[in-house]
Amino acid sequence: MNLIRQKFVFVLTGLLMTGLLVAGMSSAAVAAGEFAWQSLSFDGGVDPILSGSIAGPIDGTPVPATQMNQLENTGLDFHLRWSSQLAPHLGLRFSVGYASFSPSLGFHGFSALPLTVGATVPLFDPRVAQEPVIPYLAVDMGPSFNSLPANQGNVGSVSFTFDAGAGLLVPLSSSFSLYGEVLPTMIQGPISANDPQTRTDVSSSVMWTLPVLLGITYNFRMPHSS
Repeated sequence: MNLIRQKFVFVLTGLLMTGLLVAGMSSAAVAAGEFAWQSLSFDGGVDPILSGSIAGPIDGTPVPATQMNQLENTGLDFHLRWSSQLAPHLGLRFSVGYASFSPSLGFHGFSALPLTVGATVPLFDPRVAQEPVIPYLAVDMGPSFNSLPANQGNVGSVSFTFDAGAGLLVPLSSSFSLYGEVLPTMIQGPISANDPQTRTDVSSSVMWTLPVLLGITYNFRMPHSS
C-alpha cells in the first residue's frame, strides 16, 4: 500500500505542476495577445542512461546488476511536439515522447512514454531575429508511462518525469526550421512492482538519461501571415 500511495503522490504532483504551468502560460498568452504563432515538430536521437539503481527479484530471479546502465543499452528517443510562441522570449509546448532501450545481460527491454508540457526561452526573438542560429533553453514536465515486460506481467510504473536543457534553432524559411536539443531527463521510480504470487519485488531509484535530439519544425500562422 505504501508503494501504491507513493506512485499516486508522484503522478498527482506531476499532473498538478503540469496544470499550473499550463494555466500560467495560458493567462500570459491571453494577456499578451501573442497566441498566434504555432508549430508542429518531430525529433529523435540517442538516449544514454546516466544513472539509476535497481534491486530485487523479477519472476523469482534477482536482477543481474544493480545499475540500470548495466542492464539497458543506449536507447532511442522520439518526440512529437506542438508549440506556440507566447512572447518574444517565451514559448509553450506539449510533447508526446517515446524512449526505448534494448536489454543487456539477458535482461528486459525498458521503454517510457512521457506526456509533458513545457516551455522554451529563445535568447533572440525568433520572429524578427536575423541570426542564422537561435539558442534557447527548454524545460518539460509531466507523467511518464513506463514499461518493463516480465514473464508474468509488467514491472513498469507511472511516474513523474522532468527535463531541462538547451537547444539550437536553425531557421530555413518562414515555414521550416531545424533544431537540436540536449535534455538531461529524470524519471522518478520507473520500475516498481511487488507481487508475492509471481515472486516479484523489484524497485528502482530515480533514473537519469541524456537525450541528444535532432528535429524539424513546421511553423504555421506566423504573425506576418495572420
